[in-house]
Amino acid sequence: MPAAIRVIVAIAFALSSYSILAAPPRIAPTNPPKAVPKISSVTQSANAAALAAQLVGPGVTISNAKFTGAPEAAGTFAGGAASVGMDTGVVLSTGQAVNVRGPNEADGWSDINGTAGDARLDALVTPEVTYDAATLEFDVTPAANTIAIRFVFASEEYPEFVGSSYNDVIAIFVNGVNCANYNGRPVSVNSINADVNANLFIDNDTGTRNTEMDGLTVPLDCVASVTPNVANHVTIVIADTADQIYDSAVFLASGGIRSPGSGPVTNSNVIRAIEYYHAGFNHYFVTTIPNEITLLDNGTFKGWARTGKAFNLFKLGTPGTLDVSRFFSTTLVSTAISTHFYTANAPETAALKVNPKWTFEDAVFGVQPPVAACPAGTTALYRAYNNSMGGVPNHRFLTDLGELNYMVSLGWTREGDYGIMGCVPL
Repeated sequence: MPAAIRVIVAIAFALSSYSILAAPPRIAPTNPPKAVPKISSVTQSANAAALAAQLVGPGVTISNAKFTGAPEAAGTFAGGAASVGMDTGVVLSTGQAVNVRGPNEADGWSDINGTAGDARLDALVTPEVTYDAATLEFDVTPAANTIAIRFVFASEEYPEFVGSSYNDVIAIFVNGVNCANYNGRPVSVNSINADVNANLFIDNDTGTRNTEMDGLTVPLDCVASVTPNVANHVTIVIADTADQIYDSAVFLASGGIRSPGSGPVTNSNVIRAIEYYHAGFNHYFVTTIPNEITLLDNGTFKGWARTGKAFNLFKLGTPGTLDVSRFFSTTLVSTAISTHFYTANAPETAALKVNPKWTFEDAVFGVQPPVAACPAGTTALYRAYNNSMGGVPNHRFLTDLGELNYMVSLGWTREGDYGIMGCVPL
């Protein structure tokens, strides 16, 4: 970004209330008594060294293990082959580990541990708040330049809360990078279900699998690049999203960490957009650029503050997406206020590139093309224009139709093909 003397005013991508994701507040149900479990045993244990030792497979050693969370949230299981596709291993839960045992007796089994969420998971979900995190971390010394980690994600949020804000999530960070992604999406309730990545999903709402969880994935591999023959740090963490109700769990296979890994590295194609607001200008701005986020947060660009809203976009170059170009102008208006503009429209991009009032900065992220109905796993991105109120143009992008209508009531104009600007990932 050019020198800090510039004042930022921008087209903003904003998520005010996420009505598409919204669900009513929930009351924790009363859990029924457990019948004789059909996963033959689950043993509560928060002994991090013992848990990590179970995961050691070919080509790796593990050291410096640490567990964070409620002691009852971790344990080991056996006899799980018919239930979760793994005979033995480690389980981490947002509730009590022992209650992943079958049979499936409740639509919404809930154990509230009252523990904190995880800031790294907050950055993967909307709304940006998680609870009851269970975290197992350790160092892995691999024999090769990749590792694989075998896991199953399961949740009581299935199927009722798919597509809502109750998007419980799991991440496996290897040297700080999450490799628990499939088809480019972080593994969560909204990214693997009966409608999205359905080939990876098992519906257990009727209890055909002998676990309490109402839905689960097939066994998956997180594959990550590592440096061989030195310690690489791994953090496995799961949490509830939006509230503490309805448990989720991750099952980790005994011997399931191995080096080399098989298959390609499981990277994400999702990027996070952070929204800011300048009260003096009554303008919004959005950015996905880490350095710019730092400068905005530390006050280098004065007057800007986070709105608390954030949402997902596609990384630049993701197949099936349109590049969104970013432009900057200091000459568009007579005031000293500068402005940014984002567009995914090819003719508009071409025209602005030869317009002397605008400077092309870069293509910055992607959106799927606008359609009448966005595909499952994505949501519509609406655009509102302030009609240059106050003498400076500003746009705001929203995924909430109610909020869009509110902006229109303030004198803003709705724009875009099919009334939207594109589709973005949940």
